[in-house]
Amino acid sequence: MSDHNAMGLRSWLAHRSSQIKANQLLSSGNLYLMGPAKDEETTQPLDVSPSNGGGNRQRDNAPSWLRPFFSLRVQLTFAYALLLILVVAFAGLLLNQQVSTPYMMLVMLVLVVVGSALAYFVTSLLLRPLARVTDAAQAIAMGDLAQRERLPLRLPPQDEIDRLSGSVDAMVSRLEKSEELQLASQDRFHQFFSDASHQLRTPLTSIRGFTELLLRGAKDDPETSQRILKRMKNESERMTLLINDLLTLARLDDTHPMKLQYVDMIDMALQGIEQTKTRANDERKIRLQLAYNDKLGVQADKERMQQLLFILLDNALKYGRSAPQGEITLKLDKQQGQVAVSVIDNGDGIPNEDLEHIFEAFYRGRHRSSSNATPVIGTGLGLTIASAIVRAHNGAITACSEPGNTEFKVLLPCAD
Repeated sequence: MSDHNAMGLRSWLAHRSSQIKANQLLSSGNLYLMGPAKDEETTQPLDVSPSNGGGNRQRDNAPSWLRPFFSLRVQLTFAYALLLILVVAFAGLLLNQQVSTPYMMLVMLVLVVVGSALAYFVTSLLLRPLARVTDAAQAIAMGDLAQRERLPLRLPPQDEIDRLSGSVDAMVSRLEKSEELQLASQDRFHQFFSDASHQLRTPLTSIRGFTELLLRGAKDDPETSQRILKRMKNESERMTLLINDLLTLARLDDTHPMKLQYVDMIDMALQGIEQTKTRANDERKIRLQLAYNDKLGVQADKERMQQLLFILLDNALKYGRSAPQGEITLKLDKQQGQVAVSVIDNGDGIPNEDLEHIFEAFYRGRHRSSSNATPVIGTGLGLTIASAIVRAHNGAITACSEPGNTEFKVLLPCAD
């Protein structure tokens, strides 16, 4: 394995690990908890620095005695009080000639105090739904998504508070879904990493054991040393294939830019059939079936398409029936504006309990072809790579199987 490939694999694993760790952090600014019945901030803010952006955010450097006046309820009450003072003062000017000044000032003072208290009470009553939304939103920002139950939802929405509550509730739903996807992705990554480590450890352990045998004296026997060296070569080739498959998955998963071009799937299929015939160790029938008589082209990466056909045809060679009954058919068709590529073999089939897992990395099913005496050699990543290639080209891949007929079908957007 070259140093470039090793560095590529290590960088991909580090990138995936950093993504999982980054998704676990709360990307928000400083949050201040509000009490359920008070507008006072806690003395300890949640100092979570934003990882990206946040250039428009400003820190509040106002003195502590001024912060209570930042409350919307206090501000509205103050505005109402000012308006009330102006109204009372104007009325006092009109009545200045009819009522004595001390009595008028007392009445004006009482009106202002009572009016301000009434304005404060009404404002508090009107802002109570907004306070509930604020408390619930802050609890949600802390990570307690269950606090969405505190949101005052009315359907259909009747005012701005209802629309705000609905928006927050929709965001929480998306957060819950994202969290589920993150946990599932994290579990898949850990499982993939564990399986990859195990698969790499097996050939390394074998090579180490063979090396110890040679050091203990097996090298003095030419026949034994040749047999051990051959086994070591096979294990190293197996490890090389596994690492190449891992690098292929890394490039596909890391959205590496593909060299898209027009690819004639008929020419590609003819090349795939010829290569499969040369790899076959028997005289089984391998044929191409064209169900569509016009051009069948796709915008795709040519090398990836070759790899896709190689994987599907190689899978049919491994698990299909051997000669003289064995048959492999590569079928091309056009269905609803999509190119349909099907690889069909008449092997023993795939059990239903394995069929839904065959595209998972390193999955080893119970299926073992009894009709094929050749041992199946592979990394367990072939169909996983095939699925990743199809997804990278905005296509779909499915598999259906029964005894005597197994079909892998790929649908790709047609360019003709």
